[in-house]
Amino acid sequence: MLVRFHRFFVRYRLTGDQIVVTDGDFINQVSNVLRLTMGEKLVLCDEAGIELLAEIISFRKDEILLKKLEVSKNINEPLKHITLYCSILKHDNFEIVTQKAVEVGVSEIVPIISLRTVKTNIRLERLEKIIKEAAEQAGRGIIPAIHGIMSFDEALSASDTNDVNIIFNVTGKEVPDKVGGSNRWGIFIGPEGGWDDIELKKATNKNFDVFSLGKLTFRAETAAIIGTYLLTK
Repeated sequence: MLVRFHRFFVRYRLTGDQIVVTDGDFINQVSNVLRLTMGEKLVLCDEAGIELLAEIISFRKDEILLKKLEVSKNINEPLKHITLYCSILKHDNFEIVTQKAVEVGVSEIVPIISLRTVKTNIRLERLEKIIKEAAEQAGRGIIPAIHGIMSFDEALSASDTNDVNIIFNVTGKEVPDKVGGSNRWGIFIGPEGGWDDIELKKATNKNFDVFSLGKLTFRAETAAIIGTYLLTK
């Protein structure tokens, strides 16, 4: 039977046979939220793909003592490096996109302001927390990056580092069954009102592929999640 242990990203090197963790968020999560006890096992990840299976030895004041059991390399990361350029969405829908995109394998997220974007701000600290927790939940080997807000034109310029860029729009062609051949992909998702024709023209002038997600019309957050998943396969 497959055993799944609780996973935690940590910002220090996983060395030594015993590890003392003093991070307050970690201690609260282990002690008060998950209520783990001595003898239970968990996994620590160092953000570089190295994982350590450890056993809880003791709870001390303001620290938890762990015993190293096994060290391994995370093999769950997608082969493609995908950057999601998503228009900021109303309410908490951008947070939903962020969480689910991380779970399905995105490497970077860029919030953008397009011509039809209504909401123009994000809570970066909250998004960073959502990303970390989603990466832990999904068994990722890295914590995907969240960038500062860019205009559509700034995002177009930033996308030059990608091998292939795709912009999703109802007028596009269907996504092929298998999309491969490149390592770095950019995915552009528009706002609730869709892309402006000027933006689509700018994208196609930069040789973007224009794809649709079929005959049905999805909400922006749904399109972002499905589009990201299809490209990570």
